[in-house]
Amino acid sequence: MRIGVQGSGQVGQTLAAGLLRLGHEVKVGTRDTAKLAEWLRKTGNPKASIGSFREAAGFGDIVVLAVHGVAATSAIDLAGKENFKNKIVMDVTNPLDVSQGAPRFASTLGNSLGQQIQHHIPEARVVKAFNIVNCYIMVNPRMQDGTPDMFIAGNDKEAKKWVSDLALAWGWNSCNDLGGIEESYWLETFAMLWIKFGAVNNHWTHAFKLLKK
Repeated sequence: MRIGVQGSGQVGQTLAAGLLRLGHEVKVGTRDTAKLAEWLRKTGNPKASIGSFREAAGFGDIVVLAVHGVAATSAIDLAGKENFKNKIVMDVTNPLDVSQGAPRFASTLGNSLGQQIQHHIPEARVVKAFNIVNCYIMVNPRMQDGTPDMFIAGNDKEAKKWVSDLALAWGWNSCNDLGGIEESYWLETFAMLWIKFGAVNNHWTHAFKLLKK
């Protein structure tokens, strides 16, 4: 599968590496390709490449959004909205405003970032996923206390099936479908809970486990 990853930060690099390990072809989109030259060299994988946002979005049969959440729609515009048409778009972003230091939640019920992205590219099949932990846990979820569970939201069943299969391939215990893209609000609040726990306890390698009786 050809996958375009939008975002050259640690999240984008980690997700790209995880996708490469599963055998996918991956092009990482960035505003500055020189920024990723060393990452590409260290990767040493012929299926890895870098390019502009537009090149990465056009390359991918599937597109991963791994940019700063408040800049997500601007990044889509740079990539060309036409390059997302009919594609699965895995949205790992969170509505975090860090302009004043500590992350501030910048979303409201009924207008989540996931919904904003879906509305911005209405012909894409957006799935909110992997936003509830940091990037290191996304592709390596096995932990001392067990294996955590992933939660997703989106409107397209086939798109959610692909993302769910990816989560299981990366080692998540389960992938739980919360419903349509409007439910991404709760996943974004999960991310804030994850951040709050980390800040209070100075602990950044935790995740969520769903226990049933």
